[in-house]
Amino acid sequence: MSGWKLPWSAACLCGQVKMRVTAAPVVSMACHCTGCQKLTSGAYSLTLMLPTAGLEVEGETQIGALHRDESKHHYCPRCLSWLYTTSPGLAAMGFLNFRPTMLEDASWVVPFIESQTAEKLPGVVTGAKHSFERWPSPADYGRLMQEYAQAGARPR
Repeated sequence: MSGWKLPWSAACLCGQVKMRVTAAPVVSMACHCTGCQKLTSGAYSLTLMLPTAGLEVEGETQIGALHRDESKHHYCPRCLSWLYTTSPGLAAMGFLNFRPTMLEDASWVVPFIESQTAEKLPGVVTGAKHSFERWPSPADYGRLMQEYAQAGARPR
């Protein structure tokens, strides 16, 4: 897990919520589900899965965009930027999903996995190395995380 040049600074659009990433991501993902399309007003959501202890948040967040599952989407209460997502399943594994577009420099972030491709909009290309019609199986994550640790994109 070398070459990450941590920590990274991040903030919402207005700067009211500041964040600091202190642990390397375990995988980068693009989710094509219709929920993420609506949450981002785009073709997919981009995520860095981080160890929960690897994200420090300065400022209050609000929960929004409740939909089909028990996920909690954390937003800036002022500018409403989508910052990160927590869920019972992720928490049980010790992770959360961080929106890398909040980083001061996200130019290096490339999805390693794309999920929910069954709902993908026509013509969308992510550059992801692995594609899944729905979600990777729990048994796949260990292999994918190991491969990402060795070959995933790094900050310049």
